[in-house]
Parts: sequence; structure tokens; C-alpha cells
Amino acid sequence: MTGRWSRLAAALLGLAVGAVFLAIAFHGTPPEAVGRALRAGDWGVPAATVLLATAIFVYAKSARWRLLLGSAPDLTVPRLVPVVLTGLGLNSLFPHSGEFVRAASLQRRAGRAASGVLSSIVAERVFDFFAVLILGAVALASMQVSAELVAAVRMIGVVAGVLALLVVLALAYPATVERLARWALLVLPGRARLWALRQVSAALEGLRPVRSLWTSVRVLAWSLAQWLAAALSVYGCAGVIGFSIGFAATCLVVVGIVVAFLLPNAPGYAGSVQVAFLVTLRPLGITEEAALAASVVYQLLMVLPLIVVGLACLKSSLARG
Repeated sequence: MTGRWSRLAAALLGLAVGAVFLAIAFHGTPPEAVGRALRAGDWGVPAATVLLATAIFVYAKSARWRLLLGSAPDLTVPRLVPVVLTGLGLNSLFPHSGEFVRAASLQRRAGRAASGVLSSIVAERVFDFFAVLILGAVALASMQVSAELVAAVRMIGVVAGVLALLVVLALAYPATVERLARWALLVLPGRARLWALRQVSAALEGLRPVRSLWTSVRVLAWSLAQWLAAALSVYGCAGVIGFSIGFAATCLVVVGIVVAFLLPNAPGYAGSVQVAFLVTLRPLGITEEAALAASVVYQLLMVLPLIVVGLACLKSSLARG
């Protein structure tokens, strides 16, 4: 019951944050103006660019996850793609729910311990933040930006540093982590304590692939490919509306999106995407209606297809192997 109420509270908080962000984004900009920009948009090649970038994003994320799972022969990239799509689609509706479904999927289909899969997803987040941090640093070195964007890049750096430190400590001192877990779990009854300790051991085992420097380098390369694909998607969204932005600007929009996604979110990231595009593009001279229209294109051509395809893959992802 407590878990149900906490999920309800998180959903309501996400809706409230989304509503506030939408109100801020559209303050002073009539939705009719955004609608006219969308109707006048070029839905040909630029739109196809967004869809292609979305496909690259999913493939890069799947290839990276395979490395973090240990490159097991039975877990090929094509087999992981539907699970990744399901996770992305559910995350777009109910933030972070997709990660648990991914863990449950590999537990049912491949016999992987859910805690071990979740630890690989934690490692994913570390590499995500570092990849976006690299793109943000390149963008900041290429152009003058507002103090808000500089603060956003710093926030990502802090989060990436904290997560990386936790992963490094777990890899460097696994025995210490297990001893601390044993001490912390003494309050549980016998069977529950044994089950929880098995989950801790499986989680530490799930981080094992990151011990390899070569694996970590390849994982970072796929992370950069994934977020460069997101930048390409932003470029295509701008092209649909009819304005052009450079590489640095697309990277800054990606930084804004990632920071916005750290907050509680409404379904479809409503409001968060609008604020990310607006805060990033307005200082570059892009009109508010154009920036907001581009954000809607992002939701229509990247977020919405992931939701639809992800839900379509849900049943097969949870089928037993």
C-alpha cells in the first residue's frame, strides 16, 4: 500500500511540475502561434532526420547495454533492442518505471538477477552523464551562453562525479560494501536478509564488466554516439520549423533536456522539453514560438514513437525465455 501511494504521489508531482513548466514556457507566447509554425513546417527530410536519429539513439543504447551486461552470447543487440524500447517508452510515460521493467525482462527471459541488471543500468547513467558533460563542455568552449546553461552543465558534472565515485568504490572495495550491507540488513528477518544479501552480491557482480578499461572506453564511445544522435534529432526538429542551429547549440539543448529529465516529469515529458528548448535557444536569437514549436516536434517524432513502439514491445519483453 505504501508503494502504491508513493507511486501515486510521484505521478501527481510529475503532473504538477509539467503543468508549471508548460505555464512558464507558454507565458507570453500564444499556442496558436506555435500551431501555425507547426503547420508551416517542413515535414519531409528534416522529419526523417529526427526519426533516423531516434533509431540510432536506440541502437547505440542497446549496444552499450550489451557491453555493460558482459557481452553474453545469448544477449545480442537485436534481442536487447525491444527491451530497451520498452524501457524508453515506459520512462516517457512514468519516469524511471522502464528501468525496473528492463530488469524484470532479463530476469524472465535470460535468468539474470534483477539487481545485477539494475546495477548495469546505474553504470549506464554514469556514462550518460559523462558523455553529456563532454558534449556540454565542447559547446561551452565554442560559444557564449547564459549563466543558467553553465549551471546546468555543472549540475550534470556533480551528478556524474557522485555516481562515478559510488561505482568506483563498489568496484574497488566489494568486500567492504558487502560487510556494510550485512550490517545494515541485520534489522531484517533471516530469509529476507539472505535474499537482500544475494541481491547486493548480484549487483556487485553486475558492475564487473566496467572493471575492464577497454570495455569502459567502448561504453563511453557508444554513450557519445547515443547523445550525438539526440543532438542530430534536435537539429532535425529545428529544420522542421525552418531555422538552423549549429552543433554547439544542439549539444546545449541536449544538456538542457537531460537536466530537465532529472526532475519529476509529466507523461511525454510535457513542459520539461519545452523549457529545455526555450531556455537554450532563446539566448541564441531564436523566437519563442519557433523554439516551442521545435520542442513539440521533438515530442511528436522522438518521444511519441518511442512510447508507441515501446508499449507494443512490452508483452514480448516480459515473456519468459
